[in-house]
Amino acid sequence: MPQSTESAVTDVYALTRKTDDEANETWLLLHDKDLLIAFVDIIDCGHELWITDIAVSPGYRGRGLASRLLKAVIHENSSADIALACCAITMDLQEWPKDTGGLPTEALAAWYARHGFRPDPNEDAADRMTRVP
Repeated sequence: MPQSTESAVTDVYALTRKTDDEANETWLLLHDKDLLIAFVDIIDCGHELWITDIAVSPGYRGRGLASRLLKAVIHENSSADIALACCAITMDLQEWPKDTGGLPTEALAAWYARHGFRPDPNEDAADRMTRVP
């Protein structure tokens, strides 16, 4: 059953954690008052953590919120391998204005690289990136 706990306050945004132990899934959520403004979704695959999504509401982009979330994941899991598929996504969340999409894939790959992620040379999937401790 999902659990939610408040873990920190970042600027005026509340950072909370929601977990689903049965699915080995954790979400870090940023709220501005009652409004969800950013999140990262992580699945514990046993041998690595897999970031399924990281997204920021269109009106809150450009403020470093995705970087804060990614840094929190890296800090809390400093000894874990972390992997993801580097591809642009468009979120369809009722709470958010129509999403025009985030960074294009090339810019997104450069953004992940600044956070220590590298293309996985051992993988056939061209969009897979990993961060090894």
